[in-house]
Amino acid sequence: MNITEVLVAPQAIAWLPWAVQYFFYIGSAYAAAMLFLIALLFEGRSSHRLRAALVLTLAIGAMVGPLALTGDLHQPGRAWHFYAYITPWSWMSLGSLFLPLFSALAVATAWLYLRADLIALQQNHGLVLRWVGQLSLGQWRTSRRLMLLVATLTMFSGLSIALYTGAEIAAVSARPLWHQPAAPLLWFVTAFLAAVGFSLFVYLLVPKAISAQLSSFDLSLLKKTVSLSAMLALILVPIWAANNPTFSLYENAQWTQHLALLTAALLGCIAWAFLSLHERTRGLGLIGMMALSLVAAWLVRWVTMMQVQTIPKFDVGPYPYELPWGANGALGIAGMFGLWLALALLGSELVQHRAQTHPSSALTHHE
Repeated sequence: MNITEVLVAPQAIAWLPWAVQYFFYIGSAYAAAMLFLIALLFEGRSSHRLRAALVLTLAIGAMVGPLALTGDLHQPGRAWHFYAYITPWSWMSLGSLFLPLFSALAVATAWLYLRADLIALQQNHGLVLRWVGQLSLGQWRTSRRLMLLVATLTMFSGLSIALYTGAEIAAVSARPLWHQPAAPLLWFVTAFLAAVGFSLFVYLLVPKAISAQLSSFDLSLLKKTVSLSAMLALILVPIWAANNPTFSLYENAQWTQHLALLTAALLGCIAWAFLSLHERTRGLGLIGMMALSLVAAWLVRWVTMMQVQTIPKFDVGPYPYELPWGANGALGIAGMFGLWLALALLGSELVQHRAQTHPSSALTHHE
């Protein structure tokens, strides 16, 4: 009997941290689109500040996410190939059509909703803010019917993004932990954690937001979103982890730590949502909820996308991954968050105080 040893040379990972960032930001955008539509439908009960925070999260995520995707494509000129050589059987090719439409609708939704705030800026004493107010493109008021129509179209467009982003990873049959229904479902449900985290971030940036109380509807929406999202994720994580035929993740010390960290983050979200989101919630409670939600959503994507690639497909490995400090690692992560923060700071300055009426004076109504 002859013994033949097969050695496989280590290969670079296929999906860089840029992909994690894309899934993170674009996930927050399409989840925020759904939450914004809910808040808009109950406009008389939700607060303008939270609706503005949700619509800004939608627009900013839809702008920052595609930029992270171009970083993952390695070559800036590669993007045009998606349009020159359309392949309808490829989810990535379909995504190149879905993504620009969603980004355009997201920006249009934010512009339509914040037009009343832009009009109010035209009375500001600052010259720059008065110029920014001209972006309202006139004094006409956005009708509620138009606002609901555009927000609904944006939500359905967001669902197409959720479908294609999940499908393009789940189609990789070489990775059993991706090639299963639990993987895209896990990314979808945790996208709402990212949406809540980023929306609270924007909410806290809005002037006087900390002193302004969330309405009971706002608190209920946030609490139910976080708790339901985290609970579904807690159910999906063990289902996802069980679908690895090579070895049991629960018998590997490193993967046991990864799964325990995910579980702790999700449980922390649930506990904080029930303990801190109440009628007297102020800055500290919102900051804690914001941080826990963002960390949990990020960890899910990092573990399920980056750490999965360290599992050898043929050899025994291991192939550990170390985050580089350059553009393909920590610097790129910091840079994209810096861009998001800059846009959030700019967008938060556009939000003006509105008296809570039934419904908001932002929209005109045609019965």
